Amino acid sequence: MPKTPIQTQRHAGRGTPEGVVLAVFAPFGTDPVLSRWPNAAQADIHGQPLVQALQEVAAQGVNVSALIDLYGDDSWLVEIPAGQPKKMAVHSVWKQDMAAPQSLAGFLRRTHQRFPCRTLVLALEGHGAGFVPEIDPLRITPQSRSQWTQGGQSGQVRWTQSADGSSFEPESGSPALPMTSPELPMTSPELPAARLPLSTWGLAAALQSARKAGVPSPAVIHFDNCFNMSLELLHAVAPHAEVATGYGNYNFFTAGAAYPKVFERLRLAGSASAEELGRWFAAENAASLRAKGNHPTLGASLSLKRMKPLTAALDRMALALTAELRATGAAARSTIRSAILAAQQYDSNGNRELEVPDQMSDLGSLAVRLQQAFAAGSAIAAAAAGVAAQLKGVWQYGDHERPWTDETQVWDFRDTRLGVNLMLPDPGLDGIWDWRSPYYLAGTADPSQPPAHRAQIPFLSDSAGARPPWVEFIVEYHRSTPFKAFQPARAPEFPVFNAEFKPGFPPPDDGKPVIVDPKRR
Repeated sequence: MPKTPIQTQRHAGRGTPEGVVLAVFAPFGTDPVLSRWPNAAQADIHGQPLVQALQEVAAQGVNVSALIDLYGDDSWLVEIPAGQPKKMAVHSVWKQDMAAPQSLAGFLRRTHQRFPCRTLVLALEGHGAGFVPEIDPLRITPQSRSQWTQGGQSGQVRWTQSADGSSFEPESGSPALPMTSPELPMTSPELPAARLPLSTWGLAAALQSARKAGVPSPAVIHFDNCFNMSLELLHAVAPHAEVATGYGNYNFFTAGAAYPKVFERLRLAGSASAEELGRWFAAENAASLRAKGNHPTLGASLSLKRMKPLTAALDRMALALTAELRATGAAARSTIRSAILAAQQYDSNGNRELEVPDQMSDLGSLAVRLQQAFAAGSAIAAAAAGVAAQLKGVWQYGDHERPWTDETQVWDFRDTRLGVNLMLPDPGLDGIWDWRSPYYLAGTADPSQPPAHRAQIPFLSDSAGARPPWVEFIVEYHRSTPFKAFQPARAPEFPVFNAEFKPGFPPPDDGKPVIVDPKRR
């Protein structure tokens, strides 16, 4: 990882290894909107707005390498030397499997071979989803999706979809699922066929593979997509990068419009730390979206060396919550549920309402609500305060605005304690689980039955036969809640920047100032 300030080649000297390379991994191949935005008739890779933005990045003295997979088209390798945007080279690389760790690892090897710079900055485009399981497709068969085995007994399960299409439920008369814990013995009734992005484990594996091949660890990873300021994801990549910047809820697709501004800042400053560069990604994303209005986002940036103390603080909080549940049962469960309901949620069910039953909670907000719910000096309040302390400064900006995708909603992200999300399956104890829940809890289930992992991420892995504290809390929290249904398996949307948008409603006015410029606290 860089120990000296990051510098462009204009300052370090062209041709030396002291410059910067921006590597962009853009898996648009399953999305015709992102592939052709903003012109649905766009068919030429040279005319892509993302490619044009990357030429502007090169003009700032930064080498650029991009792997861009397009819908109904080839995958394209785009390489632009620092300070020479007119020397851009574009190569068809046939069709890449962008969900395979080998694709990202190979792309990073090629990038380092072509531009052997000291500083690597990685931008990940496309859809984000927080935790994404690494599923073994050979284990997900029609039989495995329709049978259950528990306690030495087995049977068939038939699934029906709810009237509004929001969930799948066992058909009446099918065998009961476990009613006393969420150790669900089967996978989601709908294959994860929504073509989600690279799995959480796969991303970490790709970075590790690239490092072993001599590629420098990214100074900054910019998750330019939705929901990927996720603790599970950040924990997985922490050993392999220095700083991560991302967005807790939705981000809006701008085809790299902010990137030239980020590297213009670097050129004008002469040098920057990885932490500064990470904050600039968030700031310029905010500026790009605010220029139009009604594209509210929440940007955060985290030095990944903070993940160990943050995870340790979360473990302490989870252990305290579990102990309280076991000591006082229903009373503790009710108090914890109230704190969760009051915490900031992010839109995992796609209805644009940021509240339970969404199954992504903001960790900082939850910590604050738990401190309010439990007596000062209690184990839970003390542990929650420890989590909040570890998250200080992560928030970079937060808008207060109506999203153009649903102007009846108001998203308010001005609380500076926000920033990192965490999956909390079935937070309202409704018995309806996120489709990823069986994979999330795979360490507690029979490994001979689906859900089937190729690999599990460290945050969710058993240690010395013990469940991770957060998983232990989830199991205990749901101890008395009957399972009813899974939410359908579907990729979250990546809302596009609406270039033609004209607000139908004025911005919300509650007397509080809207934050205009991201600032480091």
